[in-house]
Amino acid sequence: MSGNEQNDTRERQPYLLVVDDDLLIQEVLQAKLEKSGYRIEVASDGMEALKKIESEIPDLILLDINMPGMDGYEVCRKIREIEAIRTLPILMLTAYGGLEHIVKGLEAGADDYITKPFEIEEVLVRIKSILRMRQMEKDLREKETELAKIETIGQLMVTMAHHINNALTSIGGRAQSARADNPVSAQKLIDVCLKETRRINAVIKSLEDIANHMKYSTVSYAGIENAMIDIEKEIALRLAEISEDEESD
Repeated sequence: MSGNEQNDTRERQPYLLVVDDDLLIQEVLQAKLEKSGYRIEVASDGMEALKKIESEIPDLILLDINMPGMDGYEVCRKIREIEAIRTLPILMLTAYGGLEHIVKGLEAGADDYITKPFEIEEVLVRIKSILRMRQMEKDLREKETELAKIETIGQLMVTMAHHINNALTSIGGRAQSARADNPVSAQKLIDVCLKETRRINAVIKSLEDIANHMKYSTVSYAGIENAMIDIEKEIALRLAEISEDEESD
């Protein structure tokens, strides 16, 4: 296998971060999970885990609760407070089997939990389940985003058609009333044609700019929070600039 093929294989492997101060558990989980096709990193405490997450965001964290310094609850809460990683899947490992501790872990932001001692088969099933659910959520968000873009393009077409139809209607109306033997009427037709042609060009130029920047006029949708170009406002601005130029002429 070539170096590139090895890198591709490595990139396709889900990356899991095991956070536990028990070296034996670290070794067991790393050996078993790597054998199951996962790429594994380990951390012995909460601070080390956060530093590793900062370097590379894992696909899932196996997080022990009872650790020196920063315990698993606090690590979980800190992760949920950071926007870039707040949806990071967390599978808590706990030696506390009581309902109180389970609820506390889930309230801190854990996606699931496993009590110690655990069977590795159960760990693998839980990991696969969480990763499968996250992939389904990701696929759904992508489909919703595509639908939002399609809807926006449809709105763009309607907006463009409105402005272009207005321009063509103005030209057509003037053409019907124009008289070839009347210089004043002919000049008015020429003026209208030039004016409305500039307006059509402005609408098309707005479309080109939007397409070049790949920005769409949508509301916050399917997780899209960044502000995007308002198509109608962009076109209106260009038309206003043309009107100002015409008045100055």
